[in-house]
Formats: sequence, structure tokens, C-alpha cells
Amino acid sequence: MGKQLNLPLLAALTLLFSWLCSAADIELTEKHYRQAAWQFYLQQPAAALEALQLAPSHDARTQLLEAGLYLQLAMPLHAATLLETILAQPADNKDSLPQDLRNVALLQFARFQLEAGNKASAKHYLSQVNISADKQYLGQQQLLSQLINWPQISLPTQPEFTALADQAEMPYIISNQALIIAKQQPEIAQQWLAQLQARLDQTAKTNFWQSLFSGHWFVLNSPEGFSYPKAERQGLVDYVQLTRADLYIKQQNWAAADEILSQFAQQSVLSSSALTLYQKILTEQRHIPTLLAVLQQQIKQQPFSENAWQAATLIGTQLERNSQFESALAAYRWADEYYQQQQTSLLKEANPLNVNQLAKPLSAWQQIQFSNDEQLYRLHQQSMMLQQLINQAPERQQRLLRLQQVADYKLAKQQSLLETQLSKLEQQRQLLIEKINSVQEQITHELSKSNSLFLSEGLLQQQLAMLSQAKQRSTWLQQQKSEQYQEQAMRVQRLEGVLQWQYLYHQSAREWALTQKQQALSKLLEQVTAKLEKLAQWSKGETRLVQQQQRIKQLNINQQNLNMALFSEQQHTVAQVNQRLQQHRITQVERLLQLQRHNKQAMARMMELLLTAASPISPLSRHEATDAN
Repeated sequence: MGKQLNLPLLAALTLLFSWLCSAADIELTEKHYRQAAWQFYLQQPAAALEALQLAPSHDARTQLLEAGLYLQLAMPLHAATLLETILAQPADNKDSLPQDLRNVALLQFARFQLEAGNKASAKHYLSQVNISADKQYLGQQQLLSQLINWPQISLPTQPEFTALADQAEMPYIISNQALIIAKQQPEIAQQWLAQLQARLDQTAKTNFWQSLFSGHWFVLNSPEGFSYPKAERQGLVDYVQLTRADLYIKQQNWAAADEILSQFAQQSVLSSSALTLYQKILTEQRHIPTLLAVLQQQIKQQPFSENAWQAATLIGTQLERNSQFESALAAYRWADEYYQQQQTSLLKEANPLNVNQLAKPLSAWQQIQFSNDEQLYRLHQQSMMLQQLINQAPERQQRLLRLQQVADYKLAKQQSLLETQLSKLEQQRQLLIEKINSVQEQITHELSKSNSLFLSEGLLQQQLAMLSQAKQRSTWLQQQKSEQYQEQAMRVQRLEGVLQWQYLYHQSAREWALTQKQQALSKLLEQVTAKLEKLAQWSKGETRLVQQQQRIKQLNINQQNLNMALFSEQQHTVAQVNQRLQQHRITQVERLLQLQRHNKQAMARMMELLLTAASPISPLSRHEATDAN
């Protein structure tokens, strides 16, 4: 009877509380991780980072993804801090990254140390990279090793095109090796570069982690394409051609260099360097018409550049060397006007930047400064990235607000459900306690009886039931004064004695089993009570939703602090940009004035030469004629 009253209810309560108390942190973290990876694929690194930050826990793989997202958002210090934390864990730790992902962290942290100027630290982390049999990160390892040890790099006897066939860094590795070989064996370097040029159209695949840390965001839309963008691939082709031409010039093989440079693409990012080399060849070969055309092309294509300014004077110089004095004078006069016009345009376009103009197009002079000065370019890119993050701040704030509203709604529903169900569960617990107490009292009462039918079971219980029926029949016979009463009473007495002996024989085992069941029931009741108390604590706010709500509030505070830090950092970066632009403007104005003075001297020399040539008698002849008189 006791079992029928409490066991189903206790089982239901136990399952309910187990479900409410079970933690799903691992599954929830994996959900946030996949959501962040999807946001990364959609080119939304800020949203991906927010998804990771809301995860209840962060394992090493999640931290590695977070570091890559920080790098995408131009926050290398945050990324480096996370990578250092990941690498601080022993490699044999069960919570550490698998070796292939650990290689990613080691390579990226070595790259960060190298860019920070810590070559010794970069070499230390690079030495820990363990390239697996598939050679997945061999190219990154070799290229980093070259950059760390330059120019003392290892040189194979033959270019390793086969070993590096699937590596995106292959062109950089081979070309770097060719540059070192060219110092002693320029012919061998030419052969290597020619073989490399024939292989630049081959494709190389990149995996998720390489794309995350590569910085080439839009590669994700063409996973079968080359590992770097099309513009960079064309730049590599042009770079190899230009390097070969430069080697030919050093070997004084003017014809081979001319063949490359005369067909060099005008739209290439290296066209200015190609024109400079081409000018050098034409000057050596004294191809004046072609040289003049190249100089004019430099002036046209490279405004506000040193090459264009020198080309303005060189036109007159080449005409003067070719004895075309009147044309040389005209060229010098044009150059003087050109220098004056450049000074006016420079002062007009060399305006300082301000935060409100970052999204607007740059002036021609500003574009050239950013193209020629790597530090200035990095500062400008950093200011643009900061502006982008500042522009995205309202969207991030709105997203956090929506998350806050969802958390508040879920928490309110949870509180309402707990308040409603907790009282019902408490009533059921009290009912269960009452029934358990009633059963225990009944057990205690039945234990005082002999041959208790309530405490027996199986065959003995059936026999005791039959004995009870026999006693009732014997009593009826006695009341009827039947002759069968004596015989019936003796049978009942004998049967009762036998059953009494059987009952007493199993009594100790039966009482021990009852004691064990009562203790188990009391323990289960204590567990139910503890779980109800935990639910009561949840109703007071100690739930995962409350923790998530607090985390969102902290993210809101962090977001506000981040906005202020971004704005302050942007102001500082723009000030650095303007300071460097000012230095370029002052230097270039002084250089223009210097070139203009030199050009005026050449113009005066031409005027004097032409005036002298136009006189019927030279000054020396008059002097001699006077002496003769």
C-alpha cells in the first residue's frame, strides 16, 4: 500500500528536478561558437564577436576564434593577449588545443611578436610549431622563418615548387630566396624567377583558420580561388617581372630588361618603379625620343612625386645633351611653370584631416602620401577602421538592447512559472510527507502484531489470509454449536502454529528490509526537499538567465567604455596622421624650391648660351680686336 502511494510521485518529482537542475553549458557554448563562425562567413566580425562573448564558457578553440575576430577588427593587442593565454596551457593538457590548431596559434603569435620587433620571442614560438604530415602550415612557417632571419635564410639547391605547391606563401618564399641568390649568382636567380612566373596562375586552397587570420576577408566568397585576392596575384606577377628586369640591368643586359619594361602594364601598382627602371635603361642607351616620352608619362601619371619633379628638369637636360638648345630652353621654362603650379596645388591639397572627413575621398596629394609612406598608410587604415567601429556602435548597442529585452522577458516568465509551480510542488511534498508518516505509523502498529497480513508477502501472505478465513469459519461454527467446531478449531490452531513459526523465522529479515526501505524513502524525501529549496533560490534570482542578464549589462558598460576609448584613440590617430602629413608637406615644398632653383640655373645657362650663339662676334673676339688696335 505504501509503495502504491509514493513511488510514482517521487519518480516524477525526481525527473522534474533533474531536468530543471541540469546544466547545458557545453551545448550552449557550441551553439554560440557556430553562430560566431556563421557571422564571420557573412563578413560581420563585430556580430560574431558579440555571439562569442555571450557564451557561458570559453574553451581554447573559442578563444582562438575570438582572437582571429579581434585581428579582423584591427585590435591586435586583444588578439595577442588571447593567443598568449591559449599557448600558456601545456600542450598535453586535455583542455588545450589539438596540434593543428595549436600550430595556428603559434604561427599567429610569432607573427605578432615579429611585427612588434621581438625577433627572439618570435623565433621561440616559431620553433614550437610541429608541422604534421599533411604540411598544412609549411608555407606560413617558412615565410615567417625568412622574415625573422633575413637575410640569413636557408637556401635549397633547387626551388621547392613541389613541396610548396599547395601553399599560398610559395611565391613569397621562392622570390625571397631568389633575391639572396642574385647577390652571388644572378643567372641562377633569373632561372628561379622564370620558373616561379610560370607557376603564379596555380591555385591554392585555404582553410577556415587561414582565412580568419589572413586579413583577406573577401577570399571567403571564392574558396576555390587563389589564396590571396586577384589584385595581389597580379602584383606578384608584376613584382617578379620587375625583379627580373632589375637583375638584367645589374648585368647590363639592356635588351632583355628593355623587352620586359617596354611591355610592362601601365595600370600595375608597380608602374612607377617600372618607369624609373625604364628611364635608367633609355638614359644609358641614349634613346632620346622614347626617353622623353617616358619622362612625360612619369609627370602625367605621378603628380606630386619625386620622380615626376625630377623628370620635369630631365626633359630639358636630355634635350640639352642632344644639342637641341632652343627646345631645352622651352622645356626648362615649362618646368619652371610646372614647379610653380605644383607648389600651388600642393598647398591647396595638403589639408589636414579631421574625423568628419575620414569617409570622404582623399585629395590626389593625400593619396600619394598614403601610398608612399607605409606608416602613414597604416595610421590612416587604423583611423578608418576606428571610424567604422564607431559607426557600428549604435547597431551594437541596439543588438545588446534586444538581448536585454529577451533576457528580461524570459526571466519574468521563469519567475512567474516558478512562483506558480513552486507552491504546487510544495503542497505535493507536504502531502507526500503526510502519507509517508501515515504508512510508517501503520508499519509500527503492524509490527506489534503477530502474523501481520500487512507485513507479509507472497505465499505466506496467501496462507495468512486463508488462516483468517478459517478462523472466521471456526467462530461461525462455534456460534452454531456445530459438532465440527472442535475438529475445526484444532486444525486452525495447528495451522496457526505453523504459520507463526514461519512468520517469526523471516521476521528479522523482513524488519531489516523495511528499515532499509524507510531509510531510502527518507533520503529521497531529503533530496526532494533540497531540490525544492534550490528552486526557491532560483525564484529569488539565482538562475542562468539572471547571470546572462548581468553579463549583458556588463557588456553594455563595456560597450560604452569601448566607444569612448575608440573615439579617444581615433582622435590620437588622426593627430598622428596630420603631423606626418605636415612633415611631408614641408619637406616637399623645400624639395620643389630646390628643384626650381636648379631648373632656373639651367634655364639661365641656356639663355646665355643661346644669346652668345646669336651674337656675330663673341666677347673674346672684341677684346682681341681692341688689343690689336
